[in-house]
Amino acid sequence: MNQFLKHLFTLLILVSSTFVYAQDLDFDLEKKKPFNPKFTLGTVFYTLTGDIQNEESGFLRGTNPGYNAGMKFGLSDNIDLSFLLMKSTFQANNSASGEDFSSEIDGIGLHFTYTLNQLFKQSKISPLISVGAQSLSFKTEGYVRDNSFAVPFGIGIRINVTDRLEFDAALNWAVGMGDIDKSLQNEGGSDNYKSFNISLHYDLFTPGPNSDEEYFDDSYYADVDFAKLENEDEDGDLVLDVDDYCPKTPIGVKVDVTGCPLDDDNDGIANYLDAQKNTPEGSIVDEHGVRLTADKYHSMYSDYEVASRKYANFYNESEIKRENYKTVDEYLIAKANAFNIAYNEGLKDDEKIKGLVYKVKIGEFSDGIPAKVANKFLSIDDLESVTLDDGVVMYLVGSYSTLDGAVGRKYDLEEKGIEDTYLMVDNNGEVSDYVEPTPEPEIDEDEVVVEVPEDEISEEVVTTVTEDEMTNETTYRIQVGAFNTELSDEVFVGVDNVISFTGKDGLVRYMAGSFVEYKDAIDYQAQMKARGFEDAFIVTYKNGERISLNVAIKTEKESKVVNQEGKDEVINLEFVVQIMVAKSSLSAVDLNKMGKLGSIDKEAKGTDMYRYFAGTYNSLEDANIQLEKAKLVGFADAFVFPKLDGERITMERAKELMK
Repeated sequence: MNQFLKHLFTLLILVSSTFVYAQDLDFDLEKKKPFNPKFTLGTVFYTLTGDIQNEESGFLRGTNPGYNAGMKFGLSDNIDLSFLLMKSTFQANNSASGEDFSSEIDGIGLHFTYTLNQLFKQSKISPLISVGAQSLSFKTEGYVRDNSFAVPFGIGIRINVTDRLEFDAALNWAVGMGDIDKSLQNEGGSDNYKSFNISLHYDLFTPGPNSDEEYFDDSYYADVDFAKLENEDEDGDLVLDVDDYCPKTPIGVKVDVTGCPLDDDNDGIANYLDAQKNTPEGSIVDEHGVRLTADKYHSMYSDYEVASRKYANFYNESEIKRENYKTVDEYLIAKANAFNIAYNEGLKDDEKIKGLVYKVKIGEFSDGIPAKVANKFLSIDDLESVTLDDGVVMYLVGSYSTLDGAVGRKYDLEEKGIEDTYLMVDNNGEVSDYVEPTPEPEIDEDEVVVEVPEDEISEEVVTTVTEDEMTNETTYRIQVGAFNTELSDEVFVGVDNVISFTGKDGLVRYMAGSFVEYKDAIDYQAQMKARGFEDAFIVTYKNGERISLNVAIKTEKESKVVNQEGKDEVINLEFVVQIMVAKSSLSAVDLNKMGKLGSIDKEAKGTDMYRYFAGTYNSLEDANIQLEKAKLVGFADAFVFPKLDGERITMERAKELMK
């Protein structure tokens, strides 16, 4: 017993001093990494499966109680490493064989535990499996002390009680390599053992919240059901809203793992809307998914050369093939380099030293970014991402030569609902937090000032700050691919607006470009395919949400509609979703249904009746999405009607104006 306590005390002193000192050196880094030590204390019930067995023994009958203690360290989010000291007694009495034994056991072990917490994302309970190696010292009655070695395997569960406290319950089977019971019938044979472990792990070393940090009153969120929010599936496509990149999919439409409608030919138009479902790869399509001829493309999208032809034979001489490279990364780097040499030799200009650029950080994530947040960020046309050395991805917007421009953008973003914004400084690719300059020294009025000749005064460059806003425009981006690992920066040399984010599925998705017109997105998609991203496709965002490509194309057309006289004035065509006509005093059921549709407007009809509306939209597609949602929550008689310059018109007339 004294020997066990001595080992335990020495282990705790060594580990505690090591990690307390490490935290003083790098406090911020320690908080972000999982390598936080936890003190472990447990009770164990052992059963030796040797040659001498109790006559009525079972897994939990005839067991010998013991205990273990030590330290546990997190190597990653799923893998733990534990150093444990154990103390127990093995004993058995078998009258049939006429043998009995009693052994005192001391041991030290090294254990690896893997928790399958990805199976239960919303639960505090996780299955676990473990494997280890133990050195045992045993003193069997009547014999001198001996040593043995054992390899335990275990399965069990882990409960995360609090941020600091964990509880484990596990069954273990250990393969022994020594004769513990010293049976005369099988002298020298190896004895195994079984055990049932109950352990507590407590974090003694991670410091608590800094007293200088902002205090949040948890009672403010007392009525919020976070578990319900995380398990909501508004569109009923079996992909939770927190993981759903297309949260307004119509009912009954088949979706992929990200919650977006299936698009087998990868032309950007979902199968359920696609009039030509087997479009050849690289084709340019209209809002119905029908392949455009070159002539039709010219007539619809200006006099641009068909983008797919522009880059079609770009590598005829290079012959860069995937099979010639070991990894996707190496292959894409080769393609990117060849592209830059052949197409964009002007990259040498980027080597010039530039002045400081001010940006605004709107978020950072070390793990997966929720789908709703990703869609909101990607709706901002000048978004960019920066990956830090520790794997954290920062998301920045804006690029200002003056601090005032960045400050103005910061306030504008906060007014639009994007909180936790921070000013950042980009010094030729090195991004860091903006630090307030130290106050200038006071001027000594008695100091003699020497006048500088006028010809030596440098002219100050005055920069005009253009006001940036998160507008109502559609943003087209090119998703170049989804990869299991991060790609190197060399892959994206010369690529504009590269955004990376990791989804809940663990895949790293890369976006490139930012456009407000479909024709420009088509051209850049073809360029990305020429670089080696054969699966590149167009994705569209608006007002913080991902929308279908066909909706974006139609909306773009509608915004360019002019009146029949050929004037430049844009027709004010709107679509209103009417959900019901009723009295002003509504039932609790109707109020609850309206609450699921957002803002509701009403308009008097007669003396005591009102029309209720669930939104006004510039696009018929957007209005139809809201209409489907209204019917889903229970407004079966809801419908859409158009208005021109504020006056109601027929749907046939509206469709003529949209042609």
